Order: sequence, then structure tokens, then C-alpha cells
Amino acid sequence: AVVSTQSTGEQKRRRFIADAWVLLEKTGQAPAPSKDYCQLLVTTEGAIWRWWRISLRRSAVVYPGEWAVDRDDVEHDERLLGEVERTFGGEIRDQVVHLCTRSNDFLSKLPQKLLVKIASYLTLEDVIAMAHCSKAFRRCCLTDSLWRNIFLQHHKMITPELEQLAAEHSWRKIFFTDKLRLQMLVSRQRSQMSIKRNNDSEIEKTSINSTQAAITAEP
Repeated sequence: AVVSTQSTGEQKRRRFIADAWVLLEKTGQAPAPSKDYCQLLVTTEGAIWRWWRISLRRSAVVYPGEWAVDRDDVEHDERLLGEVERTFGGEIRDQVVHLCTRSNDFLSKLPQKLLVKIASYLTLEDVIAMAHCSKAFRRCCLTDSLWRNIFLQHHKMITPELEQLAAEHSWRKIFFTDKLRLQMLVSRQRSQMSIKRNNDSEIEKTSINSTQAAITAEP
């Protein structure tokens, strides 16, 4: 009766871990000599290791097995971590430990491009508040691509002159520049770009004339 109660409790614990939100799932074949098929399941409540042993004997009856480890115990369970490293490598082992530590911050581990996309939907006040939450969020909130999106939301149009100014000063500085000063900067940038185009045109004409003169001078 005691064994039955323990078995039922263990089954409930495994089911509780397996039914939680899945953070990582890996399947693969263990290296020689075992060649067993294995599955790793990491959830918000712990980790489950399952295996299907490969036997060359036809008469052998081999059942799949599994064991579950609570989240707080994963980083200390050398048996589980050893199997994970042997089958999937040290990088996955470290990832499992990282996912199962209570200090884990899932949001800040998202790719920078995805974080910028999420931040683009926030209000300006929320973006500024987000920058004070962590170093990862601060890096995200200072990216030029985010402030370009914010500028576009407020001004609806970006001219080539603005693109050039942003390349020199950053979109964040352009956004917080008052409208009058921004108009002056854009006007100055437009003049400089016009002068550059004229200079390039003159250089091109001079080059063409020189080439034509050289061809004409040939005997």
C-alpha cells in the first residue's frame, strides 16, 4: 500500500511538471554505444527525461522510461545534467540550468530585433520607463531602429535629408529636437546635399570633357 501511494504521488508529480508551460523540448539519439532515443522536456515546473532503449535481441522486452526533476533541483541533479550533456551537448545543458533558475528573465533574453518590435507598440512614456528596467531593455530603447519607428509614428514621413541627419546624429536626437531647430537643420542639410550634387555633376562634366579632349588630340 505504501509503494502504491508513493507510485501514485510520483505519477502526479511527473504529470504536474509535464503539463506546465513548455520552455524547451529536445529529441535525439544518444551517442554510441547505447544509441537510445531520448527526449528532454523543460517546463516552468521542472524537467523530464524520457528514453527508449534500443536492444538487438528480438526476445527482449524493453519499456520506455522517464524521470522528473523539480525546477529547484535541476541545477544540482548531476544524473539529469550528465545525460543531457552526453546526448545534446554542453550548450543545451547550460540552457537547461539557465531556464530552471528562479532568477531567469525570459523577456530580456528575446532577440534584440524582437524586443525592438515589441517596444515599437509602446507609448513614448512607456519606452522611457522601459529603459530604466534593465541593461538589456536600455540597450533596446536606445537602438536607432526603434527611434526611427517612433519618429515615423509622430511625423508620418521621412525625407532623404532627415535620413542623412539621423545618420550623423541618431534618430533619438532628431526626435527630441524642437520643430523649429529641426526645420533649420533639414534646410541646411538640403543645401549641403544640393551643393554636393552640383559638385559631383561638375566633376563628372569635367571628366567627360577631359576624356573627349584626349580622344580628339590623338593622331
